[in-house]
Parts: sequence; C-alpha cells; structure tokens
Amino acid sequence: MKVCVGSKNPVKINAVRRAFEDYFGKFELSYSEVESGVAAMPMSAEETVAGAKNRALRALEKFKGYDYAVGAEGGVEKTQFGMMVCNYVVIMDKYGKVGVGGGTEFIIPKYMEARLAKGEELSEIIDELMGIEGTKYSGGAIGALTKGMVGRDETFRIATHFALIPFVNAELFRK
Repeated sequence: MKVCVGSKNPVKINAVRRAFEDYFGKFELSYSEVESGVAAMPMSAEETVAGAKNRALRALEKFKGYDYAVGAEGGVEKTQFGMMVCNYVVIMDKYGKVGVGGGTEFIIPKYMEARLAKGEELSEIIDELMGIEGTKYSGGAIGALTKGMVGRDETFRIATHFALIPFVNAELFRK
C-alpha cells in the first residue's frame, strides 16, 4: 500500500504514519509540500477543512497511483466560548472515496485573537510569548499550553484515525 501526505511537517507525517500503521502495518509513505489554498492561519473550521482537502487533492495529483492521500490542516474558529484551535485531516483514496476527521479543540487566551485577526500564525505567537522556537514543527500550541502533556502529533493522529473510519469500516458505509 502507498500513502502520500501533502506536507513536509514532521508532526503531520508522523501522525499519519502512526495512525496508518495501527490499521495496516507496513506501507510506503511519501510526502511533499503542497499548497493548502487557504490562509496560513485558517480562521474557521470550514477554511481549515478546505485546506486539508486541498492538500490531499494536490498530494494525490502529485503522487500518481498511490492508494491514499492525506491532507492535514490546523486553524482556529470562533465559538461561544472564545477562539478555539481546531485541526482536520482529509483522506482520499485513488477511487475518490473521502474520509474526514477532526481532532481535539481547545480555547486560546483572548488577547491572542487580535493578533490572529491581523494575520499572525498561532505558532509564531506561542513561540514569542512562551520563549520557545519551532512550535509548529514540534508540540504545537497544545504542547506549549498543556506544558508538554499533549502534543500536536497526538491531535493529528486522532484526527487521522477519525478520517480513516470510512476506510476501515467500508462495509458500514456501503449500506
């Protein structure tokens, strides 16, 4: 089996690798940076899902003949409780079947909202405020805000498991 990921981010690649291994064991994994077609910091769940879908589509176009393509995207969305971080994974197979999964969500401090609205990425804000570097490529905002108890890779791994549901339960989705 061949799987491609529309990103060079090691957090996303490792999350996809781990989730697919859970179901399928060994497989070939390739990855490449592709355009998400959305803002660097998606500001809604819809925009975040669109970015993940675009990444999966572009990966499938780039890696002809692969069985699955995966797009993963992180963003934020405004809720009744405040701005929350969200992440989505879209998986497409070579036949056009699609699976979508969302990860865990959490509230960010209110004062970060204005900076996000100005176009800053959450990882840049977290890096600056918490005195760390490379948040996006390591534990993510969730890692920093939970003091390392939960990492970004886990949220994308969970979302990948959720996106795999239609593929690992194909018989249920044919009814």
